[in-house]
Amino acid sequence: MRAPSIAIPFAFFLLLAGLVAATAAGAGTFDLKSGRERAVVAVVALNAGTEVTDFLVPYGILNQAGAEVAAVAPTTAPVALWPASAVRPDADFAAFDAAYPEGADIVIVPAMIEPGDAAVVEWLRAQAATGALMVSICEGASTLAETGLLDGKRATGHFYEHDSRVKRYPNVEWQRNIRYVEDEGVISSSGVSASLPVSLLLAERLAGAERAREIAAAYGVAEYGPAHDSDAFGIGGREMATAAKNILFGWPRARYLIEVRDGADEVDMAFPLDFAARTYRGSSATLAATPEIRTRHGLVVIADVTGEAPRSARLVRLPGAPEGGPDATVTLANPATLREDFLAFIGDALGAGTAHFVAVQLEYPRP
Repeated sequence: MRAPSIAIPFAFFLLLAGLVAATAAGAGTFDLKSGRERAVVAVVALNAGTEVTDFLVPYGILNQAGAEVAAVAPTTAPVALWPASAVRPDADFAAFDAAYPEGADIVIVPAMIEPGDAAVVEWLRAQAATGALMVSICEGASTLAETGLLDGKRATGHFYEHDSRVKRYPNVEWQRNIRYVEDEGVISSSGVSASLPVSLLLAERLAGAERAREIAAAYGVAEYGPAHDSDAFGIGGREMATAAKNILFGWPRARYLIEVRDGADEVDMAFPLDFAARTYRGSSATLAATPEIRTRHGLVVIADVTGEAPRSARLVRLPGAPEGGPDATVTLANPATLREDFLAFIGDALGAGTAHFVAVQLEYPRP
């Protein structure tokens, strides 16, 4: 099986990210499996590599919508997140199946380093057979396509992989210019940044429109409907020139350490880790006081760096961090403006072209 782009060095334009989908964002109800008062959501990860934003955003949003959310992987080994950090899964496939023999209500499928991993594909088919709503984020669409669950259905994914998906999965009706698509119990979404709107769509179905709007407002999301112009994104001469310049001449390299503490918000963590690494001028990593921390909703994060930040690193402080401590290179104080604030910082530090290149890779529509 062909691995997604993150496994290919220098293939900067092959972007991994994904999000979940549906054709309309109207208020709706969600039918839980018999006897349940809360939705059971499985966010799937491949231990060898899973896209960080695709994974963390739905985990955080759907917890806030009242769901019982589990990070599930083939084994209990740590999950390597791309581009940085790692987490401990809440359960492996066997343990989840034992705890929920009737299956999940919703299964989230992020982009993974190997879309055709046999264990993942088999487990997804089994979950679909129980009636679970299957939701892909970004190039999680390729993994769903590997299962055959998209055959004969409309679906979407990251803009850059569109032509490749058409060739690899000709039985799927691949769509452009739409943020998410729902067809017969399967939702798929466009590039990485679609993780927010599609997760909010699911939050609305689980907790109602009012609660979904509250969550959306906290992250500065004004609307989360399916409208999306993927034709506005592309990897052309401008983007390739920026990437080449940053790779060949972007010295000294910058290492951005995202400071994480117990109680850190999963959504707030995700985008800075993704944005910083996609500059191609450096790398990103998590920094914590201890080797492991628990996020806002109990996910165990394994820090890349423990203790104090090295002098050469650039420290990024997230919302909710206590006052004091070492000076940060950038402090992201407001979750509602965090994404734009960090892109503005990248633009100031590395140039507008680099900020644009980062946004394109995440298929992130800037105001």
